[in-house]
Amino acid sequence: MAALAFLLECAAVAAATGVLTSLLVGVATLLPWPVSQVRPALRADAAFVVGTLPAVVALAVVSAAAAPSLSAMLGWSHDHCGSHGHHLHLCILHSSGLRPVLAVVGAVALAVFVFRAGGLLWRVRHTRARLAALESMGSARPGVFPVVAVPGAPRLCHAAGVLHRRIFLSASLEGALAPQELRGALAHEEAHLRRRDPLAALLLAVSGLFVPPPLARVFFSVYQTAAEEACDAEAVRVVGDGTVVAGALVKMAALQRRARDVAGVPAFGKLALEQRVRRLLDEEAPPALPSRALLFAMGAAAGVLTLALLHAAFLHHAVETALHILS
Repeated sequence: MAALAFLLECAAVAAATGVLTSLLVGVATLLPWPVSQVRPALRADAAFVVGTLPAVVALAVVSAAAAPSLSAMLGWSHDHCGSHGHHLHLCILHSSGLRPVLAVVGAVALAVFVFRAGGLLWRVRHTRARLAALESMGSARPGVFPVVAVPGAPRLCHAAGVLHRRIFLSASLEGALAPQELRGALAHEEAHLRRRDPLAALLLAVSGLFVPPPLARVFFSVYQTAAEEACDAEAVRVVGDGTVVAGALVKMAALQRRARDVAGVPAFGKLALEQRVRRLLDEEAPPALPSRALLFAMGAAAGVLTLALLHAAFLHHAVETALHILS
């Protein structure tokens, strides 16, 4: 009974912390910050860190709150439950009784998490299967990032792969673009792979499991738009003319408007088209910058987790007190 109460209470803490942090981050994200002058690559890095922050904070708080109990179970520290019998215990060894409110919140949180995680896993497996089928149909051209030429109806120019990074390019699109436009489109997709955007998109999707779905979609969209603009800048650097890249975007969007996405990140020309074209035509494209989103996020996660564990005793008692008051 104590283990079940501990599990449901931890689930309730994770859900409450994730929702509260995401609401605070969401309000900050929606404020009219002067971001127009910030380079897209830096905006994308910031959006990634912000999008993963609720999950990091939720896991850090739960880890710190559960640490004293788990440490006592493993014999690493003294069991302290006898010192505060006046309120709820967040403990795997003892329980002060599972409160109905916490039981309901924890059970709902676990059920929703498992359901959403199962949906994400299904989408990942489905996408991998579709990409594998396309790859088996096509032929790979060697390069830093192989280009898989796909025959037939699919209309795509798409960077994919967390470990096995490659670009899918349909023959119908290749024939429809001028050489400079095709060069710009491929440079854009190569920039996605150099930036590790497929991996970042997957991590954002996993982090979104701790966030209410509407806010998860907002965080993901903000990151995607900034990442697309950062890759546009790289394409302009390669081609040397923003109007060529803008023309390729419009042409690809027209060809792909009835096509379906084949993976989590939309293909070239399918996201924030008007905004990106205006930026390419009206402004001088900023120099491309390498993505440090994963490095920044790992640093932020390590910092938050270290801070939480250093103050584990305080957070443990604070969480117990908050649960006792709220339940």
